[in-house]
Amino acid sequence: MSFSIEILHKGSSELVQLSDIEGNIAIQISTKGALLNSWTWQKNQELNEFIDGNNLQDSCSHFESNGFKSAKMTPFVCRLHEGKYSYLNQAYTIEKFYLGKHAIHGLIYDANYSVVSNYIDEKCASVTLMHTYQGTDPGYPFHFQIEITWVLHKENKIQVKTNIKNLSTQTIPIVDGWHPYFQLGKSIDDCMLRFSCKGKMEYDADLLPTGNLLKETRFEKGQYLKELQLDDGFELENQDNNCYLESEKYLLTILPSAAYPYLQIYTPPHRKSIAIENLSGAPNAFNNKIGLQILKPQETILLETQYQIALK
Repeated sequence: MSFSIEILHKGSSELVQLSDIEGNIAIQISTKGALLNSWTWQKNQELNEFIDGNNLQDSCSHFESNGFKSAKMTPFVCRLHEGKYSYLNQAYTIEKFYLGKHAIHGLIYDANYSVVSNYIDEKCASVTLMHTYQGTDPGYPFHFQIEITWVLHKENKIQVKTNIKNLSTQTIPIVDGWHPYFQLGKSIDDCMLRFSCKGKMEYDADLLPTGNLLKETRFEKGQYLKELQLDDGFELENQDNNCYLESEKYLLTILPSAAYPYLQIYTPPHRKSIAIENLSGAPNAFNNKIGLQILKPQETILLETQYQIALK
């Protein structure tokens, strides 16, 4: 068999490792957060790690203190203004984590998931994880089920599918996204970022969208990241949502489905990695309605992204 599946233990966390044995490629999915915590490729006796992941020996607080590495952002993404919004004529205030005065990155980034199935054949290995959110935060008292499937294909390609089902008896607002940090070497300064967009979302001083879209052409033919500091959101082109990160040696291709029409890019001060975040809606979408989806009872939405790394 060309692929394998193993269960590994790190501290209080459990990792599901999917491996392409012939390709010397492995990914590790944490059952805490259902996130991609490692992506390695052994080439010419050199082990390359492409994900700036979490030290899972630590407590759960590492998500909040270390930049929410790889986190799943649901039911809202990035910042929610002062954690407050109104829905169906009722006011809500999120109680979970705040950065400054704003709630950030959703409610289930540190949730425990159960493994509900796995699959293996000559072409791929996959695992499906599930979590049921019980409306535990007073600021979001709605119930939903989230199912995440990670697939490792040949040729160093990863596919991740997210299914969100409304378990409430009323409609619910929802936005979804991922927060992975990629690294293609020792520093992102020598990497080039390339994508096409309709424009850059204008942000105010609190990094919240104003509703205006600014012209942005820097990345159409590729822009080197050296000395470039980004914490910006973009609305992607309908016909081409793809994003590319290129180093001297590697090319990372990110192919989101049309369900992820927004992109957030963040360059942390350490410059070792870059967060490339596919989003179904904009920051503060519960208030500005940009990309906000309303799910009917028992309705399901499907979101998908693919990642692939190749030698140049």
